[in-house]
Amino acid sequence: MVPSVRVEVTGRDAVVVHPEGEIDYSSLEPLREALLDARIAGVREIIVDLRQVSFLDSQGLAVILYAHQRQRSAGGRLVLRNLNENAYRLLDVTNLTTVIDIDHGSVAPVQARGGLAGQAGPRPGVARR
Repeated sequence: MVPSVRVEVTGRDAVVVHPEGEIDYSSLEPLREALLDARIAGVREIIVDLRQVSFLDSQGLAVILYAHQRQRSAGGRLVLRNLNENAYRLLDVTNLTTVIDIDHGSVAPVQARGGLAGQAGPRPGVARR
């Protein structure tokens, strides 16, 4: 699947970015350009909907983190939505679940987080910063 990104304008200052396919070192440009275009346009809230993303590597995560930092420095925010279990695990292992806002109501369940069976994970629907 050729990587692509669709941008949906949801309000005067908000967009939802819908990347599709794999996000890795060889397919970053469409996502990077969409996030940069939103920032240049002055969008205050960017939601990155990862529902159609089958794979996310550390390079893709770096692009998202950079966009998050730029949004935050300008008084805006970036939110991740519809993470699959592997994408959530990557954010959790890198401790970015405490940095990037996540729409937890749309996260696939993760079993035995933190190495302790039954340990409570993030509460559904609660976004952290």
